[in-house]
Amino acid sequence: MPLNVYNTLSRRKEPFTASGGEVKLFVCGPTVYDYAHLGHARTYLAFDMITRFLNFSGYKVRYLMNITDVAERIVERAQELKLDPLEFAHQYEAAFLEDMRSLGIYNVDQYERASEYIPQMIEQVAGLVDNGSAYETETGVYFEVGKFPKFGKLSRQNHEELGLKRLELCSSKHNPEDFSLWRKYDQSVLGWESPWGFGRPGWHIEDTAVSMNHFGETYDVHGGASELIFPHHESEIAQAEALTGKIPFVRFWLHTGLLNVEGRKMSKSLGNVIQIREALKRYTPQELRFYFASFHYRQPVVLSEAGLRRSKRELAAMNKALRAFKEAKPTGNLRDQKRLQHLLNQSEIGFRRKMNDDFDTPGALKVVKALAQNMRRLKLGKEAKRKGENAFRKMADVFGIWP
Repeated sequence: MPLNVYNTLSRRKEPFTASGGEVKLFVCGPTVYDYAHLGHARTYLAFDMITRFLNFSGYKVRYLMNITDVAERIVERAQELKLDPLEFAHQYEAAFLEDMRSLGIYNVDQYERASEYIPQMIEQVAGLVDNGSAYETETGVYFEVGKFPKFGKLSRQNHEELGLKRLELCSSKHNPEDFSLWRKYDQSVLGWESPWGFGRPGWHIEDTAVSMNHFGETYDVHGGASELIFPHHESEIAQAEALTGKIPFVRFWLHTGLLNVEGRKMSKSLGNVIQIREALKRYTPQELRFYFASFHYRQPVVLSEAGLRRSKRELAAMNKALRAFKEAKPTGNLRDQKRLQHLLNQSEIGFRRKMNDDFDTPGALKVVKALAQNMRRLKLGKEAKRKGENAFRKMADVFGIWP
């Protein structure tokens, strides 16, 4: 079965192909003003497993992630603490990268700071102004949504629905749904000089500038949490396609389901935010990865202590079965050697079938767990054991749960 991927843009599963010799994957990174939490882990672990399976299937992946170190929340927090905004952001960037390593996420090829792409952002904004897609006011430069008829195609919203959206409240905008490309500020706060005065870029243009600088005017996969579909990813499409005229900006849009804690949305106001580094004091990286792999990446995750404990037990049982297989007294049982070969063949077929169906990690994880339990029953020699262990490792490594 070939790889089929659910594309948020088309709302259906489509056969997956790379446009060139490598898969160009861009995933929205964090806004670094606090420690990363398990909501971040949910998305970044999902795309780590997706990348691992693409590698498993023979694809070469170039994985790019931006670091949003220019944002209102960063400036506000830094001012409260009387710190330089960029230095403040880069402290949390270092903490985020540490958390990623702690979770076993090593597949990201490039982390790129938004602050290092200001010239590219200014160039893109200027291009949108020049071709009539954007306009300047006394407060900044705004993208005129009405000039892009396909705005709403990713989030499936029509013109009337979009007209009810009052994003970025500003009296100088022509229309409520228009969004900022550049905001003007006085020079007492973080900013850069531009053709429209001193200021800072809008959130959406940051990602467009980073991804297009490395991947060009169109590329393969853009990923992120489902809460970013509107307005963030919708705006990215509008900016890029209005600027270049190339359609599509991105061929496949992949989005992860949200994370709830005991059935309630994770939020600071509810006091239920769980930082990655705090979770790692109670659970190993493999246990957390096993838990998140038990949910399909598009499925909402309901984080619960009971669920985490269950995953911990299941992972321990799988590892116990694997140890029993490895430590059993070697024998030359030819019948069991044939059984092993059949078991490995069928397991890999089942594993690939599940993962090729839009990265069905829960289904593929069941295959891996069953393989461990079935292998422990076999009496084999050293070479056959090594073969079985290597085959198991290859599949388990897609989830990152190998002990």
